[in-house]
Amino acid sequence: MIRVVQLRPEDDESLIAFLDALGQTSVSVLAYHYPFYRDMLQAIGVGEPMYLAALREDKGIAGLLPVFMRRSNLGTVFCSLPFFGPNAGVICEAGDAAREIETALLTDLVKRAETERALSCSVYTPLFARDYRTYDSALSNAVIVEKFTQYVDVASVSWDQSIQYDLRKAEREGLDVSTQVTADRTREFYAIYAQNCRDHDIPLKPFRCVEMLASPEVLGRHSALYYAFRGGEMIGGLLVLWGPTIASYYIPCSLPEARSLQPNTVLIAAALRDAEKRGVCVWNWESSPTRDSGVYRFKKKWGSLESNYRVYVKTFRSMDEVCRLGREAISREFPFFYVWPFDRLAEGVQA
Repeated sequence: MIRVVQLRPEDDESLIAFLDALGQTSVSVLAYHYPFYRDMLQAIGVGEPMYLAALREDKGIAGLLPVFMRRSNLGTVFCSLPFFGPNAGVICEAGDAAREIETALLTDLVKRAETERALSCSVYTPLFARDYRTYDSALSNAVIVEKFTQYVDVASVSWDQSIQYDLRKAEREGLDVSTQVTADRTREFYAIYAQNCRDHDIPLKPFRCVEMLASPEVLGRHSALYYAFRGGEMIGGLLVLWGPTIASYYIPCSLPEARSLQPNTVLIAAALRDAEKRGVCVWNWESSPTRDSGVYRFKKKWGSLESNYRVYVKTFRSMDEVCRLGREAISREFPFFYVWPFDRLAEGVQA
């Protein structure tokens, strides 16, 4: 018998034990599912956490659906989880019981969203999920957005010859990598990252996000921060998040004038070596804009493979009401949430 409950902070010990155990056999358990990441999202004002657990009387937590909710004057939105990528959905053991657990958790979420008359309830499918039947059923009439992500099989990775060339070039140029984190280095890293976001019109994560993920309580266990230096000057950085067996490529950055020196390549190579030492089996690149993008091609050089995922987006208002919100209002009121596909906002609105 499965019972769905909303987890409280005092349940964190049980949640961590569940994720640690499941993460040894499931490639869907990511760093994003742990309490430290939930606490960071809440601290930077993303929204209100609503983590749902499927409980079995004899086994405790059998499944998790991590969700954030955000209210504004425009309405309420739910997302599992905000920020990006195939990073949430129902996390549970594969097998005969999976569909029962998925159904219980997704049905509970839909009921909560319906009670709120939510503008939007969006659910990303888990990393490497293959069977979407439960999502199709529980989130009926949802808009389905087909997407893809890239990843590296750490044990069998074969780097492109250009990667080897870039690493040799970086060595000749005297690039050094350090993982010694200080407050000053964290601020310098963030300044470079912020400039990259401004240059490429990328949504900027708050400094508090980086500060919390690079805190002594999180570093080592759940994260690593790598810096690239040349002649004592920081020219790039990389923040990686560690799951039990999955590494997530979280924030890369480099000085625009130093990109030809290949700091990102050097940093990724160092992180991949550490990932292998930790027993990590998959390097999760997250999604890329398109297969024609430079970001996609760069990841491909590392021997990357592809995996598909979906975003299910369901509204409990009229379609016209959602579409009339517009991109600007959605971005302003619900930052980091997948509220509605921007390319479909015109649908349903009468001229």
